[in-house]
Amino acid sequence: MPTSSIPPDYEIVDPHIHQWDLLNTPRILSPVKKLLGWNRWLYEKALLLGAKQCDKDYVGKVDYVAHNYLPENYRQDAAHLNVNQIVHVEAEWQNKKALGPAEETAWVDRLLKQTEQKTGIALGASVGYVEFEKPSIRALLQAHQTASAKCKGVRQMLAFDNDKGIMRFCQTPGLTRQEQWLKGFELLDEFDMSFDAWFFHHQLDELNVLAKRFPNTQFILCHMGTPIGLSGPFASYGHTGAERDKILNIWKEGIARVAENPNVVVKLSGFFMPVVGWGFHQREQAVSMIEVVERFQPMLRYVLDCFGVERCMFASNFPMDKVSMSLQTLYSVYWALVDDLNEMQKALLFRDNAKRIYKLGV
Repeated sequence: MPTSSIPPDYEIVDPHIHQWDLLNTPRILSPVKKLLGWNRWLYEKALLLGAKQCDKDYVGKVDYVAHNYLPENYRQDAAHLNVNQIVHVEAEWQNKKALGPAEETAWVDRLLKQTEQKTGIALGASVGYVEFEKPSIRALLQAHQTASAKCKGVRQMLAFDNDKGIMRFCQTPGLTRQEQWLKGFELLDEFDMSFDAWFFHHQLDELNVLAKRFPNTQFILCHMGTPIGLSGPFASYGHTGAERDKILNIWKEGIARVAENPNVVVKLSGFFMPVVGWGFHQREQAVSMIEVVERFQPMLRYVLDCFGVERCMFASNFPMDKVSMSLQTLYSVYWALVDDLNEMQKALLFRDNAKRIYKLGV
């Protein structure tokens, strides 16, 4: 199986990264950082003692979430890659007042403009935070677009599992079936904005129903539908081969149904978060590219076959996937897995689809 690294001069658009500044922007960990950040050991110890077990399990290690992740950090991770544009996806900004989330959109716009000359990485587009069930949704969508002309879409994380050992990103399951939520969602067409949809594998039918109800809306499925425990134990999932086979079947059926909707595209990303069950973050030695390629190939090629190269795009989900491997390894894995595709198909996956779907430069 091909295992060559991605060429260092190959142009990449990374359509899913997160940025945060714990001291100067409102984040979940900001109060603790401000109190104890002067002592790294004490700060990280306090986080480990105070965090819920489900949160610790989800992130794998505090290393990549407990400290700032800014353009210079991403540039360092991408030092051997030719990434020239990114799409920033909302990262749990804590000002949840009516128009508070638009502050993150404005902050990201300023941040990338200030650092672009130094890092060589431009903000291609941003995806802002919303809660469609809130009565202020129209004003918030307008505020996002006012904050930055590059805000091309929004996200409300909907990943939810009944197992309390799994971090919840939505406190109420089945939001997409509530009339107030649907009424707010209708506004996306009016504002010409896309929706980054993140569900766990057993929730994919929610996306299927939404995509059919709103055929004019561009849906972007994040992280290939995140199959919990598909590759190994996580919380109550994936402890036996039979359990993993069941997860695989549910995930594959969900992916196939969602792919039938022409208004849905998918990010080939996020598959190395600990929740998928690889356990790479628990190893003393870094995982080899060869192993990742061999184990990841069936899942990646299944999604590619269902959606086609015109509706898929590679993304990093950094720094969340950094706990499992480096950015260089991740993109080399992607490169090896599509070695048989022609140059035009590769260009679609690594940059051109992202440019089209997020309207980069428009």
